[in-house]
Amino acid sequence: MERLLDEKVAIVTGGGKELGFAIASGLAVDGARVLVVSRSEERARIAVAKIRDAGGMAEPHVDDITTPEAAARILRAALERFGGVDILVNSAGIFVWKKFLDLTVEDWNQSIATNLTAAFHLTQVAARTMIERERGGSIINIASIHSFAADPHVAAQCASKAGLVGLTRAAAEALREFDIRVNAIAPGAIEPDSATRRGETPRAKVTQADVASLAIYLASNLARSITGATLEAYGSTRLVIRS
Repeated sequence: MERLLDEKVAIVTGGGKELGFAIASGLAVDGARVLVVSRSEERARIAVAKIRDAGGMAEPHVDDITTPEAAARILRAALERFGGVDILVNSAGIFVWKKFLDLTVEDWNQSIATNLTAAFHLTQVAARTMIERERGGSIINIASIHSFAADPHVAAQCASKAGLVGLTRAAAEALREFDIRVNAIAPGAIEPDSATRRGETPRAKVTQADVASLAIYLASNLARSITGATLEAYGSTRLVIRS
């Protein structure tokens, strides 16, 4: 039976742990060949082994996405191992929890570099490759409820993830003519260790599997007319954060 992502090649940053792994695994189960990008060689190796054990196709790539040349290296790896790229998921991110007046410049710069600037570089480089191949593509950014809801203890998260939604919208307009879709998913608090569990009600925490399902949908032809959208997956976090 044909799967939603058969013959597709996907890159997933932050694919070695937690949410990134759940997304990489979900894409692979639905037929994609996945480049799992992680800063940790061990995490990348373990993630790929799990995906292969489940019958999926995956290869590891170890890189620091905040370095200037990382995007080019990652795309080159996808081309060398799988022949192209159809899907990019910018899932890697950091979360700094500090009072606003205690936040350091280093905290701020690292958050912006990881959560926003790396996504920009990867989106730009991936889009150029997709345009050359003339097959369109899907780029998915993992944003956050903090893209829209203020929290004084996560100012860098709010700023970087709000910027990521803005980048999503701008890139969607820039790449529409090439049939490249750019969308975002904004989760609330995510249940840990939940790559194989679904949330039961809107009053429960969103699970990693829930977010992975949204990524599969956005990556597939089921969402071929959707671009510039941010899908909210707040779950029970909506009951806590109301702004």
